[in-house]
Amino acid sequence: RGQNPRGGSRCLVVEHAYHGHTSAVIGLSPYKFDHRSFGGRGQPEWVTKCPAPDLFRGPHRGADAGRRYAEAVAEACAAEGEGGVCAFFIESGMSVAGVLLPPAGYLASCYEAVRAAGGVCVADEVQTGLGRFGTCWWGFEQQGVVPDIVTMGKPMGNGMPLAAVVATRRVSDAFAAGPEYFNTFGGNPVCAAAGLAVLEAIERDGLRANAAATGQWLRAALQALRAEEASHGAVVGDVRGAGLFIGVEFVRERASREPAAAETSWLCSRLKDEHRILTSIDGPHDNVLVIKPPLCFSRSDAEQLVHALRSELVGMRGADLAGVTATPT
Repeated sequence: RGQNPRGGSRCLVVEHAYHGHTSAVIGLSPYKFDHRSFGGRGQPEWVTKCPAPDLFRGPHRGADAGRRYAEAVAEACAAEGEGGVCAFFIESGMSVAGVLLPPAGYLASCYEAVRAAGGVCVADEVQTGLGRFGTCWWGFEQQGVVPDIVTMGKPMGNGMPLAAVVATRRVSDAFAAGPEYFNTFGGNPVCAAAGLAVLEAIERDGLRANAAATGQWLRAALQALRAEEASHGAVVGDVRGAGLFIGVEFVRERASREPAAAETSWLCSRLKDEHRILTSIDGPHDNVLVIKPPLCFSRSDAEQLVHALRSELVGMRGADLAGVTATPT
């Protein structure tokens, strides 16, 4: 646990955030420390949760949502007084929270408040980095901000164990001034070669452009499916995302937005069992179908997915969902 030059050690996170499995980052992950197994005692005393910027279910859904959600972060900073805060951690695209993208202006306002309070801004790009959004290499670029620290992981090695932390010179100099750090397993030539090959393939094969084009088509097709309200599209409450980072939120009734958790589990299982299509389920209500395919996912693949989903939505109308349990993903 660190602290800023003023002595402040408080870290800010957003609701439902997930930053990893080590004891330190579990303490920064409400998705983990709010689990019932902790009996309400999982949240560290030095961590403050701020509302997740949810434009579908949250209290702020209009054009000023970014500013209004950021006010909660500014208030958390102000509450720490002269000591200020240590850091603000946020995923550039919040998958476990239900595939939430920060609304316009949100990160800029949050970063301004955190830095004024002496803290650093950390962008978790493990799931969204390396071109998944299509139009940019890193999710935070969509917001026009520059973090102090960026974390990245799994996609870097395309299956090989590889991760990295990138920081500003000011942060890295402060780290270097501390006790010597070394790690026997901190890197090896094989994984480094895999990482370089991944970067080369993304550029050579135009995978960012593919993510942008295929993702745009797929979101439009899913929105069209949602518009088929009279038949089977009524359960599709929202379609959101960027590039090949897409969430489809299912509801039992659009006006109330009652989460359709059983229906989402049924669809996820059917896509796997009947069509050999892998998706996952996220969101605090377990009702968001998450689509995060490899960046080589093609228009043909996307058409197959939409066809399969439409077929299963039709079939679900007559299905008995009484015995459906949560699908582990």
